[in-house]
Amino acid sequence: MGEKIQAGARKFLSYMKKTQLPRKGFLRAGLGVCGLVLALAGPARAQEACLLQPLSWAQRLQEAPLVVEARVQAVRSQDTGPHILTFNELEVFKVFRGALPAGKLTLVTEGGTVGMRREEVSNAPTLATGEQAIFLLQPDPTQSGSYRLAAGPQGLIRLDLTTATAADPFRRYTSITEELYPTLQAQTGQAYREIQPNEALLARLSRVARPAAAPVIADFSPTTVTAGTRTVLTITGSGFGATRGIGTVGFSNANNGGTSFVSPLAGEYLSWSDTEIQVRVPSVTVGGAGPAGTGRLLITNGTSESSLSGTNLTVDYSLTNIESNEAPAPVALVSRDGTGGYTLTYNQNFAANTAATASFERALTTWRNGVGANRKIAAGTTTINSNVANDNVNVVSFDDATELPAGVLGVTYSYFSGCSNGAGGFNWVLAGTDYIFDGERNWQYGPAAPTGGQTDFETVSLHEQGHGIQLGHIIKPGAVMHYAIAANTQNRVLNPTNDVAGGNAEINFSLSALRCGNPSYVRLTSTLPVTLVSFGAEPVSGGVRLRWQTAAEVNSAFFAVETTQNPAGEWQELQRQPAAGNSTTARNYEYLDTRAVAGPRYYRLRQQDEDGTVYYSSVVMVTVAGSGELVAYPNPFSAELRVALPAAEAATLRLYDLAGHLVREQLVPAGQTAVEVPDTALRPGLYILEWRTVGGQLARTRVVKQ
Repeated sequence: MGEKIQAGARKFLSYMKKTQLPRKGFLRAGLGVCGLVLALAGPARAQEACLLQPLSWAQRLQEAPLVVEARVQAVRSQDTGPHILTFNELEVFKVFRGALPAGKLTLVTEGGTVGMRREEVSNAPTLATGEQAIFLLQPDPTQSGSYRLAAGPQGLIRLDLTTATAADPFRRYTSITEELYPTLQAQTGQAYREIQPNEALLARLSRVARPAAAPVIADFSPTTVTAGTRTVLTITGSGFGATRGIGTVGFSNANNGGTSFVSPLAGEYLSWSDTEIQVRVPSVTVGGAGPAGTGRLLITNGTSESSLSGTNLTVDYSLTNIESNEAPAPVALVSRDGTGGYTLTYNQNFAANTAATASFERALTTWRNGVGANRKIAAGTTTINSNVANDNVNVVSFDDATELPAGVLGVTYSYFSGCSNGAGGFNWVLAGTDYIFDGERNWQYGPAAPTGGQTDFETVSLHEQGHGIQLGHIIKPGAVMHYAIAANTQNRVLNPTNDVAGGNAEINFSLSALRCGNPSYVRLTSTLPVTLVSFGAEPVSGGVRLRWQTAAEVNSAFFAVETTQNPAGEWQELQRQPAAGNSTTARNYEYLDTRAVAGPRYYRLRQQDEDGTVYYSSVVMVTVAGSGELVAYPNPFSAELRVALPAAEAATLRLYDLAGHLVREQLVPAGQTAVEVPDTALRPGLYILEWRTVGGQLARTRVVKQ
């Protein structure tokens, strides 16, 4: 049987050579890795994917006494009380390690749908009937006789029979037989045992490809879209086939940076002809593999010939959808706590870590100020820890009792409730969330930057809270919902095009959408005392100028501007400004700090209501230049870079890469002491920033683009 597979593989590779498709190589879109069909090889370059810590093969296999190639034969979700679990029955083809149990082999995964209840867990894979994969398994201690994935999502290597490739969260295997199988056998130190032929894989490998029948993608429109919003993509070209049949449109998988492709549900294809396809851009895909992300499109026609688009589709954000009756349905946020939104409760052990709570609350403030997300922290604590459940208590905890899977930094449990909309579909609302973080991580809680291999807790909190707002992963370095994070990096600022736009879209839908009849799920309300649209600071001639804007105010008394040189220490109040009281229109405020001295300065707003309730803004940092200094911030930067100039003379500002190539240049008129350098698709890396006056005065500094 192995000879047949190898023969089929040789035919397939021969076709690749004839069509000049490269077997290896990367097509880069920022830090994301987008797949050439049958062409990606090697690990993804992001150090952590889907907010995971990468594990070596040795680490994964240490936790996996059983490794099999199998097909998902049946899927059944069950409400166990605390959680919904899904039981996946596996049909085994090959065993790479260990001995099969007597009877059925059942894999238990977290989440699923039972009646009108739905539960999703970030980082927990979902599977579809018929899907094939390599499963790294260990006995499930909570379900006797069943297994769970070893190392969580890194214990699953999905097989793509359309392209005869495979992918895990960090790597794409360009050939199942020539790359994946040898890797597994080398790592386990033994040859696999064949239990029964994998007929579907054999048929795919032995199929003689027809290069002349391959589809051709001429164009697609629009080129920038959003996922899970019913956005329609029109693809034109030839060779698509008169009808879809088993044809698919593959979108780059946002959960792994594009190392695999995901396909919409059948009902999302609106039309299919030989020259044009119309399809909705999905956030829920076949098998729950992940939302559509930025990258190239893969068209496969009804006779299994495939082709890639020549350019990338850009996906700005993704909203969570739930599959109902084989169709996606949006999710609405509701006023679960009766005061307009959701109240979160700290576990006692988490609450005792004041640095962690301060970091988590800075992230809450960022979402509150950025999109008006109405979430608050309860006054008391709870003894509930990582044994969380759909129990009407939204817990924030470390994994003190039950360890998260190896390599997982944090997870968000989202609990949904549904009701019939009277038109054959369902309305879904978010009933609650739980947030669990790795208690043994080398965290940097901030506000200092992470160093020495630390993981930034505020960045991870911000990302997981984004999942709580029902935003999915995207592929956009620098955005909070970007699928990856590396050690020693931070991203504590919402990206306007992605994070803010996505959060606003979800909240606007929630404010306007119909609700279920349950009185606990009343409509979300925007009753935040103050909706702070923006707050920023910049060095100017004579000091530091602070500006902020509100979109609405309810019973607001005043704003107090506070500053410090040590954000972990004491804050000094600089001035109070009267607030608008009650307003439904935009209000702009400004303050000039004339006492700022050279060096870094931190600022925040303390907003007080008429009843004495106090809220704090996020913290902003500026560096005030001393005489003759050129200062750029934030550094490293992910979006715009602000520059404080040494003097107010006419000058030229230039940005060079390390090879000495000029990548950006702009003139600075006399009298200007600060400028912005926008992110114009700069690649991540180290750059030299140079300021040179007409009279020859020169200053340089180094900046890092994340």
